[in-house]
Amino acid sequence: MKVTLSGFNMEVHENPVRTPEVLTAAYARVSRSEKTLAQLREVARANVEKARKSNESIVYDMGHASIAEHAFFNIDIEDVSRLALEELEKHRLASYTEKSQRYVKLDSDWHLPEEWADNGQELLQLHAAAVAFYKDLLTAGVAAEDARYYLPLAVTGQVGLSCNARSAEHMILRLAASPLAEARQLAGLLFGELKPVVPSLIRYVEPSAWVRREEAAGWTLLASEETRLEENVSFEGSPVGRLDLCSPVDDWDAIVLAHHAVRAGAPFSAALAGARQLSPEGRSEAFARITDGMSVHDPAPRPWEHVSLTWEWVLSAAAFAQLKRHRLAGITPAAYDPRLGFTHPAAAGTDVLAARARDLVARSEATAARVEGPARVYALLSGHRRRLTWTANLRETLHFSRLREDAHAQWDIRAFAGAVSAVVREHAPRCGSLFGGKDAFEGKVLS
Repeated sequence: MKVTLSGFNMEVHENPVRTPEVLTAAYARVSRSEKTLAQLREVARANVEKARKSNESIVYDMGHASIAEHAFFNIDIEDVSRLALEELEKHRLASYTEKSQRYVKLDSDWHLPEEWADNGQELLQLHAAAVAFYKDLLTAGVAAEDARYYLPLAVTGQVGLSCNARSAEHMILRLAASPLAEARQLAGLLFGELKPVVPSLIRYVEPSAWVRREEAAGWTLLASEETRLEENVSFEGSPVGRLDLCSPVDDWDAIVLAHHAVRAGAPFSAALAGARQLSPEGRSEAFARITDGMSVHDPAPRPWEHVSLTWEWVLSAAAFAQLKRHRLAGITPAAYDPRLGFTHPAAAGTDVLAARARDLVARSEATAARVEGPARVYALLSGHRRRLTWTANLRETLHFSRLREDAHAQWDIRAFAGAVSAVVREHAPRCGSLFGGKDAFEGKVLS
C-alpha cells in the first residue's frame, strides 16, 4: 500500500508558506475583522505558528469546523484492494478517480489481508485460479469489463483522491474504526501524509467505541431462510439481480409542479391541491413550459429535489462500483452475500467457459468460508452480490438515468437504471418522460 500527498492548496504569493493554513487562518478571521482578506493573509503568513493556534481555537474550541474546508488536498492511493477502496469511497464529500477494471487489463497484483495469515495459501491459490481464468477469457475474446466479474475483491487498484481537511479528518476517523485491518492501515498512512502539512486541522482521528460499532454494523449478515433470490432485473434476457421501490407511491408529478409554483410565491398546500386537480392535458402543458428549451446536458430543475425515493437493490460488486459514484444519494449496504447469487456475464456463457466459471465461483465461496468475520469477503468475486438501500431525490435520479442508461454505460448498471426509469415513468409520466440515457436525447431540445 502506498499513499502520497501529491498536492495541496496554498496562497498565491511570491514567497508562499507551504501549507493551506495561511488561507484557513485568514478566512477564519474574516467574519470578525475589519481587515481585508489580503491583510489577514499577510498576518497569518508572518506568524504561521500563531495562525495554527488560531485555527485550532476557531475550528475545535469554538466549533467552526467549516474553516477546515478551505484546506484542500490531492492524494495518490495505490496498491489497495478493491474491497478497501469501497471502504474509502463511501465517504461522499470527496472526489475519486479510480483505475477502471472495465478498460485496464489487470495483472496479478493482489492484497494478502492480515486476517488471512493462517489461510494465505488458500487465498493465493484462489487468486491464481481467478487470474488464469480471467486471462483465458480475454484470450477467448471476452471483454475486460466482463472478464473482471471473476476476479476476487482482494485484487488491488489505485485511485486519485481530492478532498478538504474536514472531510479528510472524518475519513481517517472512520477508516481507523473499520473492522478491516487494511482500511485501518490506510487511515494511518493518510494521517501520516496530512498531519505534517496541516497540524492545526487534523486532530480528532481516534474513533470512539460507538464509531467502531457503527463501522462494524454492516459486516454481520443475519441468518436467512432465503434459498433463491427471485430476480426481476435482467439484461438481454440474463438475470442480474433485483430492484424494489420502498417509498410509498404518490402523485410525484403534482408534487414537482407544486414546488415549481412555490418559486412564483404560491403557498405550497394550495399549489399542491391545484396541481393534483389538473387534467392530463393541463399537466402536460405545465411541464412543457418548465422544460421548454431544456437539453440533455441541463440538470433537472431544483423543485425536483423535493421528491425523494428509496429503493432496495440486490446487485453485483461490478454494478455497485458504478452505483457508488452517485454520492448525492444515501446508500446503506450489507456485506457481499453468496446466498444472493452471482451475476454471470453473457459473454462467458459458452459451455466450457460457463462450467469453469461455476467451478471458480464455488471455489471462491468455499475459500471465503475458511475465514470468520468481515475479511472473508476478500475471497468473493466481482460477480457476487450484496443487498442495499438507495435513497435519492428525483433530480439526482434523473442524473443517474442520464449516465447509466446511456449506450456507453456498463451493461449491468444499465439494466438497473432502466428498471428505475420504468418505475418512475409508471408513477410520474411527465417527470419520467425526461428519463433515459444521453444517447436517447442527444441533439434534441425539449419543448
